Amino acid sequence: MESDTDGIRRLPPGPHGLPPEVVERNQRERLIAAMAEECAAGGYAATSVTGIARRAGVSTASFYRQFKDRRGCMLASFEELFGRLLEGLERACAGEDDPRKKAEVGIRTAAALLAADSPTTRLLTLEILAVGNQGARLQHGAIDRLASALREVREAADDSPSLFPTTEWAAAAAMVSLVAKRVAEDRSADAAELESICPWL
Repeated sequence: MESDTDGIRRLPPGPHGLPPEVVERNQRERLIAAMAEECAAGGYAATSVTGIARRAGVSTASFYRQFKDRRGCMLASFEELFGRLLEGLERACAGEDDPRKKAEVGIRTAAALLAADSPTTRLLTLEILAVGNQGARLQHGAIDRLASALREVREAADDSPSLFPTTEWAAAAAMVSLVAKRVAEDRSADAAELESICPWL
């Protein structure tokens, strides 16, 4: 879930014999990382295509080959970065069979990943809402996916369906809200705080 553009290898200038799709994928990754960094620096409202492209080390023409506009880059960045977070959680939980243990590992891993990458965390929790309704819908969709994961854990642990399907959604939304609050305070939410939101663990 790394968002630091220095952590993504920049391709050398000039001809390098790489397939165009490899070059485009590298540029896309750099632009997504740059969007998170630009949002962290001054907020989404202050970002510009020129600033994002400059931070990513690509031309504005390369930006427009990847995204229609700044808004499109922001929405794509949310989906890509949230997808990376989910992949990290899945890898961490892959070897756990006990449902409660799996949930604990997942929450602790999420807390560690989010704390290690504050630009991405800020984009996922705060800045995406600056895009308007579409950004809010994306975040609500992410909460739905987190709630589904919590519901699966709870039902597996209790061997029964959840009596109140909104319980897990409320817990997932509360976790996102807590992380956003900590980001606004220039702090990180720790695992204990996130676990306390799920009393069934």
